[in-house]
Amino acid sequence: MTKIRFKDFLKDYLDFHHIAINDFASRIEVTPKTLIDILNGNLDLSSKVIENISFITNISTDYIYKIEKNYKLEEVINNYLISNNLTITKYLNKFNYNYLKKNDFITFIDKSDKMESTKDILKFLRVSSPEQIDNIETKGYYKSKNDKHELLVLWLEKCYRETLKQNVGEYKKENINKLVSFILDEASNTSFDKNKLIKKFNEMGIFLVIESDIPGSKIRGAFKVHKGIPAIYLTMKHRRIADVYFALLHELAHCKTDFNSAQKSSYISFYENLDAKELDRDKEAFNWMINDDYYIKCCLTNKYNILKEKKYPKSFVVYRLANDKIINYNSEIYQKYNILLEKDN
Repeated sequence: MTKIRFKDFLKDYLDFHHIAINDFASRIEVTPKTLIDILNGNLDLSSKVIENISFITNISTDYIYKIEKNYKLEEVINNYLISNNLTITKYLNKFNYNYLKKNDFITFIDKSDKMESTKDILKFLRVSSPEQIDNIETKGYYKSKNDKHELLVLWLEKCYRETLKQNVGEYKKENINKLVSFILDEASNTSFDKNKLIKKFNEMGIFLVIESDIPGSKIRGAFKVHKGIPAIYLTMKHRRIADVYFALLHELAHCKTDFNSAQKSSYISFYENLDAKELDRDKEAFNWMINDDYYIKCCLTNKYNILKEKKYPKSFVVYRLANDKIINYNSEIYQKYNILLEKDN
């Protein structure tokens, strides 16, 4: 499809109004040769020329700038595709385009036009070129075999936009212990209420976003700090109650220990932790689920009877036991207590 520039509109305007090149050139204060170069696409419009054209034709400067910017953006995209030996279809597939369309993950102006959809993705990510996408979150504190960078930045942007809808109270470090107690109470009652969790975290001064991941990614969650306000993002990729609470506690561990460093870079958690720091936060989360001393002295003994467990959530007990390979994930006891959550959570 031929890309439209303002020069094409201007040619039609001059023809329709029977305006000679020399006459129009003098009115917009350029030489006839300069105007010819503009009409042939060999010379970009300067801001002064745009303002002069708008003044004598009543064509909005916003319209002229918009159509020219749109053309240049398409040129940037095409040059990127060529230099990276990509078709536009292959490039869109990096973002799982079919999933984005089907689930209205972002707003597309025209889903049938792949160039327009590519521009919509760039706008959603708040960048003006594909190269900039490659540089987003490159300083994050994470290690993974995950190579789906495009899916990561899409998901993070989606979560960030959700934080803009939330109002949070004052954050204090001691709020973390209050939230851990709240999570233990909720889990003890076999309760997982997404809205209730978000409300509680907001009251404690923390953004909380629970957003489905994009198929193809292995993201479990993330911890960020937005201008002094901590933010936790979760995917709920595994939908059992203890799995989700463990992921949430893991990010809270980052909040407790890594608040200062997270003001510069993100902590991204994947379902395959290869980083020592991530494993340390896992240990903190496990200890919050069930105190390590209690777990060793009580839960790992032959006399332990989960039916009599009153101190900690039973789902947390079987989760740790399965993680330590004491029981199987497909065992009856695990399936019974680490329940599946409803899809609307």
